[in-house]
Amino acid sequence: MKVLRTVSILALPLMVLAACSGGGADKDGDGKISKDEVAAEAASIKFSPGEWENKVEIVDVKFDDSKLPPEAKGMTGAIVKQMVGQVQTTKNCLTKEEAEKPGADFLAGAENDECSYKKFDLSGGKIDADIACKGKEAGQQGDIKLTGSYTATSYDMQMNMVMASPQSGSMTISAKNSAKRIGECKG
Repeated sequence: MKVLRTVSILALPLMVLAACSGGGADKDGDGKISKDEVAAEAASIKFSPGEWENKVEIVDVKFDDSKLPPEAKGMTGAIVKQMVGQVQTTKNCLTKEEAEKPGADFLAGAENDECSYKKFDLSGGKIDADIACKGKEAGQQGDIKLTGSYTATSYDMQMNMVMASPQSGSMTISAKNSAKRIGECKG
């Protein structure tokens, strides 16, 4: 499992947050949240356009190295543990069009389209989501739980991710993610 892939998954929360609206995404009440229902949710949210600053901090990482060859054990865990405490800060411009109507592609978050939503309730300014994604290789699975709160100009959430692969074992990552609008877009 590549650390870079893990970091790209950490970009998911802003994209997931774009789907926010009241009452949860399962509008037809069938117990399944379809991509169309998520897209409908995305069409209802309004963010404030402008420059946004996003911070992701890795709080804890646990790595099960039992499936690795003996020479890789310990070394991989040590590399993964170095992620703890690191903060990645990015800035991006959210245009008026994106802020008024984030599209379904805004919440893809992964390079593939193999995610399903077990729970997706973002009513009342609160975040409570449970997402499962399949990896590109056979047997890879990622489960992501998000909790927190949001407004039109900011959000704060906690992320707990469990990524598993038959080839490399499992990794659990706890992270904090926050973002806020910091001004007008530059350039």
